[in-house]
Amino acid sequence: MIRNSAFGPRLVREYNELNILRFIKNEGPISRADIAKRYKISKAAVSEIIGQLLEQEYISEIGVGNSTSLGGRKPILLEFNSKSGYAFGIEIKRNSARVSLADLNANIHKNKMLNFKEHTNPQKILDMIFKVIEEFQSISWVRKAKPTGIGVAIPGVINYRAGKIQESDTLKEWQGFPLRQTFEDRFQIETIIENDVKATSLAESRFGAGKGVNNQIYLWIGDGLGAGIILNGELYRGITAGAGEIGYLEPGYFIRESAAFSHLYKGQKNFGDLLSEKVLLNGAKELLKKPSLDMEEFLRLVMDKNPDANLLIQEYARLVSLLCINMIHMLNPELILIGGHDLAHNRELIKAIKAGITDTVLKTPSKAVHIKSASLHENSGILGSIALILEDIFYMERLNIVRYRDVFGFKR
Repeated sequence: MIRNSAFGPRLVREYNELNILRFIKNEGPISRADIAKRYKISKAAVSEIIGQLLEQEYISEIGVGNSTSLGGRKPILLEFNSKSGYAFGIEIKRNSARVSLADLNANIHKNKMLNFKEHTNPQKILDMIFKVIEEFQSISWVRKAKPTGIGVAIPGVINYRAGKIQESDTLKEWQGFPLRQTFEDRFQIETIIENDVKATSLAESRFGAGKGVNNQIYLWIGDGLGAGIILNGELYRGITAGAGEIGYLEPGYFIRESAAFSHLYKGQKNFGDLLSEKVLLNGAKELLKKPSLDMEEFLRLVMDKNPDANLLIQEYARLVSLLCINMIHMLNPELILIGGHDLAHNRELIKAIKAGITDTVLKTPSKAVHIKSASLHENSGILGSIALILEDIFYMERLNIVRYRDVFGFKR
């Protein structure tokens, strides 16, 4: 959920505190004098703020730096204390969950995987997750640190106001379950719930292949299909959290000649069904006459230039390109990242998708966009859930002073 910031003259000090804390986090080790010079406020104001940050142990003095060319006293260097706070990241899937403990630099210190049967009661799954969180909370440095939040990435359309899943094809038993409230009642820590693909797109934007790109689309392909959209450096959710649900688009409106996709397109109702790994693998088994073929072997045949395997990957790539072309025309992004499991990282697939997006009437937007594989692999979902917690303190361009005050709780 995007929280509203407060404004007013009384917040100038807090605004400067958060900016300087971010500055030390991103640029440190750094001296007080360099902060004053580069941030362009007085040395007295910097010293006062640094004193507050040192007292709360959000930064530390780590030694001395080099003197200037004019000589004089060597400056004391300041460094961000990433273990002054912590966040829990949780990723829930159809029959597994992952719980991770991270510091304020999004470094993951502890991980635990949990497995369960499909359709397990949500409360039973949460009881397993709660035990792991309590185990992680007993770690010595965590006991001394401030909790900044719990982020949960889960498949489905999220009702942000209620903290519940509104709709989910994958986890129907979670629909309407009071997910956020259950976490907050148990731990009294703010909890943020987000769609898994949207969370993953945020992770790639902050920590992965999309870092530093303000306008990008993350396209998940594989056992499902969805997109996460970053506009002007922020995650775009849409009025009902339905932005990026491209799996529900109907192929019939996009495919002019179905014969061009005869191995994969069998009249599927939506792109989510058409572009599933299962459809691709079934097409490969039929064409290659290998009933026991798995995805790993199929992708190996693609890389070995097997003509039938190559025919199928080209057909699949053209279908992905159709979606990319339409997203390019609608949003005009700088970057499209292709994410998922092994299929999404196949070089021949990415090359064919790049070639496919040139087949469009409007050339300028397609020439400007870059297409490449996402980089975070199996960590993407969990890093996305952690990014949800750290986002509006450390990463968003607009500062959320209310959130900063609530989390860090400075004494005034």
